[in-house]
Formats: sequence, structure tokens, C-alpha cells
Amino acid sequence: MKTQEVVFYHDHVLTKDPGTAKVTPWHHDQSYYPIDGDKVCSIWMPIDPVSIETSIQYVRGSHKWKKWFYPRKFATSLNYERTGKSSDDRCYENIPDIDKEVAETDILKWEMQPGDCIVFHMLSVHGAPPNTSLTTPRRVLSTRWLGDDAVMATRPWDVSPPITGGLTPGNRVLCDTFPLVWKAS
Repeated sequence: MKTQEVVFYHDHVLTKDPGTAKVTPWHHDQSYYPIDGDKVCSIWMPIDPVSIETSIQYVRGSHKWKKWFYPRKFATSLNYERTGKSSDDRCYENIPDIDKEVAETDILKWEMQPGDCIVFHMLSVHGAPPNTSLTTPRRVLSTRWLGDDAVMATRPWDVSPPITGGLTPGNRVLCDTFPLVWKAS
């Protein structure tokens, strides 16, 4: 992240039981959160073996597109609805049809073992296929980490999670709710 400090922001568990047919839609993470900054990353760590067929997939270099996409609801694959005005002049776009518009060679995916992890920029476009295994669940711990340029922002929709730690737009994201976990010496 090329940062002097790292703040823990958020975690959640993602599960796909054996035989789950649901696709995780293509998306990037940063639009879901009220966070601006470039020194931001997500970590995806499975606690079950993940085959290449059921692996999370990334679009190579998509974090460098300089585009912001509407967040999508995982249950319906629909964009979040606008509920207000954002504190920035950012133009949000619909995510492109990755399956039709991106060459297969630009899709990154890996077989993974429990405890392996993928660290990626929060603007990296990613999604996941169904869990076609009939015996192995796909359970993942997903966490968010912020560098020293991350500030609280607003989004023109209800953010998830709706937690600000009492911070207001423009404040550096660092407080009891979002603790400092590493500092360069």
C-alpha cells in the first residue's frame, strides 16, 4: 500500500454452501464504503480449499481504470439505488459486462488452500462463480485495510456497513472504531 500506517476498517464472512448456484456479481469494493483514498485494500482468505473452478476471479489491472462503478446487491445483481448526494463530483458507471467484454486471459484466479490469501486494491473488479462442489463449502474471511490517505466520504446510496465511528467526511479514518494496527518504525 506504500503507507506509513495501516488501519483496520471492516470484516465479514462470505459463504457458499456446496452446490450453491448463485454467482457473486462482478463489482469492486470501494463503492460500497464511505471511504476515499488510494491506499486501500481488501484481503480474501478462505478457510476451506478452493478449486480453480470455484475461485474468486479478478480482472487484471482493473484498479487502474480510474473508474468507479455502482455497487451491486449480491442477492439480485442490481445496482444500489441512489438515496442522496455524494460529497464528491465522482461519476459512477454501470459495471461493464465482464463476461462478454474482457478477454479470458485478463481474468485472474487461483486454486487456494485454507489460510492462503489474496490482497487486492479496493477498486479491483472481481466476482465469483457458483460453488459447483457437492461436498466442499466455500467459506471466506474478507477484511478491509486502509492506509494513511484514507478519509471518510459519503456515497449517494446507503453504505454497507453504515458505521462511521463518529467521523465526518474529510476526516482521516482512524478512531476507536477503526484502530491503527501497524505503523512504520
